Amino acid sequence: MIRSLKVATLLAFTSVTKGNFRIALLTILILILVALNLLFVPGLLDGLAWGANDKLINTYSGDLLIESDGANHYITNVDQVMIEIANISGIDSATARNYLSAEINFEGKYTGAAVYGIHPDTEKTVFTIADYIIEGSYLNSDDTDTIILGVQLAGADRANLELYARSLQNVHAGDRVSVAYSNGIDKEYTVKGIFYTEFIQTDLQAFVSEREFQTVAPLLANNASTIYIKTAEGADTEGIIEQILSKTSGLKVMTWEDYAGLVHSMTASFKIIEVIMDVVNLLVAGITIFIVTYIDVANRRRQIGIQRAIGITPISITMSYLIRALFYSVIALSLATIIYIYGIMPLEAHYPFHFPFGDVYLRVIPFVLIRTALLLFIVSIISALLPVHGVIRTKIINAIWG
Repeated sequence: MIRSLKVATLLAFTSVTKGNFRIALLTILILILVALNLLFVPGLLDGLAWGANDKLINTYSGDLLIESDGANHYITNVDQVMIEIANISGIDSATARNYLSAEINFEGKYTGAAVYGIHPDTEKTVFTIADYIIEGSYLNSDDTDTIILGVQLAGADRANLELYARSLQNVHAGDRVSVAYSNGIDKEYTVKGIFYTEFIQTDLQAFVSEREFQTVAPLLANNASTIYIKTAEGADTEGIIEQILSKTSGLKVMTWEDYAGLVHSMTASFKIIEVIMDVVNLLVAGITIFIVTYIDVANRRRQIGIQRAIGITPISITMSYLIRALFYSVIALSLATIIYIYGIMPLEAHYPFHFPFGDVYLRVIPFVLIRTALLLFIVSIISALLPVHGVIRTKIINAIWG
């Protein structure tokens, strides 16, 4: 077997060095394009999924959410619950919100909204909404008679917004809006700020301070509709959930995946697209290797017959073509990886793709690199084996005489 491998390596080396350089170069270039596609598409789709999930977690859901598990939709005695949560290992920070549905009016335009009473100081430790203020400023804990609006509610004269027609359209920081709460209370607020996270569910929300919220719904003092939790990096989520449920009763805990909804469906669709693109790229790679090997075998049919006649075994001849196909694949994959990491990724980082939830950056996934290499090698071996196998089965005398 070792002798056959040595002979095969010599034959492959001779074929590469003495063969048609232009054909070899074209083969490698095609394989580089295939390998780049096998790296680029998963990198982009993973960047899309990561960006969507990151925006969901940091502006909308947090890592974990706690809600009431009973007929009462509010968590009672929330101050004590927050103390219990703070003592749980693996939790970085937490914030509580109250909630009422409302209708907001501005100069005869109306829109429905969820108005949340928040603790601005703890909100900043869980969410990054304060970083997305595009007009005015964020709330303070002692603010009253002020509100901040998501841009999909305010409109802010941005006619290109997805939900602009349903928004208040012309509201800016400093304007006065009327809010009719679902509990029958009507109030006027000064719009202190407008935020634009580019995540639609977040940008459809409105926030007032918890101090202001208690003037509208005093019966909800020391209650919360939801507690949002940011976990420490690498924390055991299941263990944290078990600790929360063991310390408190009448509550349910959800992960951000449970809250993902549309985002989860979108990322699942990305996986389907990725599989389709991989199949197409591998077919291109397989057909390329097959055609190059087939033409070479057809042109060397008599030479292969002579090699067999002088004692070179069929397995050595077959392995020589497999080694050559693997050589092309290794060269192409190595060059594609270098181009992707040191060329395409830095360029895309300078000029990122922009999607509805923000900029998306290409990602390097070790698993994808390994999978790409294995798939390319397997396809190359199969594509090279098929045409060689047919010639090897031909009788020696027929191969020599063509």
